[in-house]
Amino acid sequence: MKMKIKNIFNKYIDTKQKKVTIGVIVSILGGIGVVLNIFKSHDLILITDTQDVELGQTVSTNINDYLDHDKVSGELVKKIIKDTEEKDNLKYVKVVNKDENGNIVSKEEKDYPEVGNYEINFTYKNESATVKITVKDTTKPEIKAPESIDIVQYTDLSTFNFGELLEVTDYSDVKEWKIDTSKVDINTIGSYKFKVSIQDQYKNKTTKTLNVNVVEAPIVNEGEVAVTEVITDENGNKKTIVAKRWSDEISSKDSVASTFPVSNKGTIKSEATNTKPTTNNGINATTNNTTSSSNKGGSDLNNTSHTHNYNIPIIKVVHHDDEIKIVHHDAVVENQPVYEEHIVCKVCHKDFGKYGGANADDHSGDTGHSYESKDVQVGTRQVTVKEAYNENIVVKQAYDEMATTGYKCSCGVIK
Repeated sequence: MKMKIKNIFNKYIDTKQKKVTIGVIVSILGGIGVVLNIFKSHDLILITDTQDVELGQTVSTNINDYLDHDKVSGELVKKIIKDTEEKDNLKYVKVVNKDENGNIVSKEEKDYPEVGNYEINFTYKNESATVKITVKDTTKPEIKAPESIDIVQYTDLSTFNFGELLEVTDYSDVKEWKIDTSKVDINTIGSYKFKVSIQDQYKNKTTKTLNVNVVEAPIVNEGEVAVTEVITDENGNKKTIVAKRWSDEISSKDSVASTFPVSNKGTIKSEATNTKPTTNNGINATTNNTTSSSNKGGSDLNNTSHTHNYNIPIIKVVHHDDEIKIVHHDAVVENQPVYEEHIVCKVCHKDFGKYGGANADDHSGDTGHSYESKDVQVGTRQVTVKEAYNENIVVKQAYDEMATTGYKCSCGVIK
């Protein structure tokens, strides 16, 4: 191409004028470029064309949130907002809420997109701009669990319902619980530590250390067994209580203790119940994510009918403090001797009193006895050796008592 242009110049332009003529042509072409740039519109000026978003955050599709207001005037902003067309391929998270029995209670579409790469395209007049959205999940699951739990001695930990005590909150689906009880000697009464961990589908993992108290089983009668039961108190916190049950009254929430040592396998897996952080519908629900192929907008989600069955007792734990008896102890008083310094004969031990020096001299002259000064008891006095005091004696230890305050449905509605 360059050779053709050169040949044209050589053919039609005088050699002496080549440099001058070429310079004029270049100047003309450059001027045309400047004019074209002047008339070219640059109204759709964005702050950024990429955005990283953490799963659970909302993503705006409003051009006003992406415009660079420092470079676009106020009046023009209004026109752009009014006349800009937006198109995106965002896929929003859908959640199916289920009750304890696996029945669908409700369905809902969240206002945040699922993990993935997306584009938001804006068109204004003859201009277009694209914002690339990257949604990631780098947040670790959040674990809620009692700091300490009680378990009856000789309980098989591989069958203990740890999942009932543990709660996890995460925007993504989670895998099962992993419980490391290798340092717990369930056959020996005492306090131990164990670890629970959980990982979501994007390999974000959380580990928490908890305490377990291996406690002595209550004395049971024939036909009774010692159990560790998971309950929920009036504040919604889960805890364990040690109790005894009739063999035919054991529920699925009771972990029955053996009467002899059991083995500890060390690592236990338990099903996890995942709660989405933004879900707050008052339902004790498990969540399953499904994805939508359409943009956020109208929803075709249908509510499932539900008939309440109030068969779950609401247990309230009533705490009773120690029963104290106050015992009064009187002061302890003793009689102690009182002494004075007297003059006493060393031979016949005659006491001449405190000021009997003259009489002692006469006695010494008559008998030839010598005398001395010594302490002589002249009486007694009462002295308190221990003050009176009150003593608190525990006549009955503190204990927790379970009381049924009502009943609720599996969906969480209270009767």
